[in-house]
Amino acid sequence: RLESIRQMNPLWVLLCFCAQLIQVTLTGVRWKFLIGKDLNVSWYETMRLTFIGLFSNIFIPAGAVGGGVVKAAMLASKLKGQRVEATVSVLVDRIVGVAGLFLLVLLFFGITFSKVTTLPAAAQSVVFLLTALSAAGCVIIAVLFFQDFIFRWKFASDLLAFADRWLRGIPGNVIRSVSAYRNRWKTLIGTTLFSALLLHPLLMLAIFFPLYGSIHELPPVDTTMAAVAYGNVASAVPLTPGGLGTRDAVVKTLLSAWNIPETSAATAMIIYTAMLLLIDLLGGIAFLLPAELRKR
Repeated sequence: RLESIRQMNPLWVLLCFCAQLIQVTLTGVRWKFLIGKDLNVSWYETMRLTFIGLFSNIFIPAGAVGGGVVKAAMLASKLKGQRVEATVSVLVDRIVGVAGLFLLVLLFFGITFSKVTTLPAAAQSVVFLLTALSAAGCVIIAVLFFQDFIFRWKFASDLLAFADRWLRGIPGNVIRSVSAYRNRWKTLIGTTLFSALLLHPLLMLAIFFPLYGSIHELPPVDTTMAAVAYGNVASAVPLTPGGLGTRDAVVKTLLSAWNIPETSAATAMIIYTAMLLLIDLLGGIAFLLPAELRKR
């Protein structure tokens, strides 16, 4: 595998890096739109906290959640009178991000269903499990944003009361906080579509470059994009720091099962993950430097 990396044209590695860098930067743009004018957070501060959050993901064993906690805590410390609003903006940003991903997974499940049924049993089980997780995630998100209708039902309100008793009121507080964004439904729809149609496809595009550099031909578009989508859902599960290892295993398994040579799939994922880590490390270190060095 190291030999195949050495033999690869550096151009494909650079293009993979550029696609991921654009995606990370646009993630900060999405959050800026969700923060809203009331919080008065500058573009610079938005980008700084975005990169610091991604940097934190590397070290916190909580999937893609850990960096969001750090980002919310840092923003809340700056906006002492608006801590709840600051925290909710990070939560909603995370929600619209995974909502876009879940919708893509369900779309690709439909597109590639005939090919999913030909997968080995283990890979097929992974696909069905992550598809079910995505469908459940869509239902939960719908509950968060349409609670006024859902919690009119006695069963739903009793279920929320039960969860509040066991979790010290956290579910109820989250649901009520998110409902504040209901009035900004255009922003919610826009940022969800922005995630589904641009941000996640950029991550999918990033894997095509090292794959092409390894196999010297364009890999199948539908199954390659589906593999990355499933890998990103797996990385969102809070098991490892930043989803490292989890994403790689799922993407590599599915690509190999869909007739991409195992060595090429492994090589592509090594480069993909290495570029992602490099961006997170460089961005985090740059924005964590003392103020005087940051200005320079």
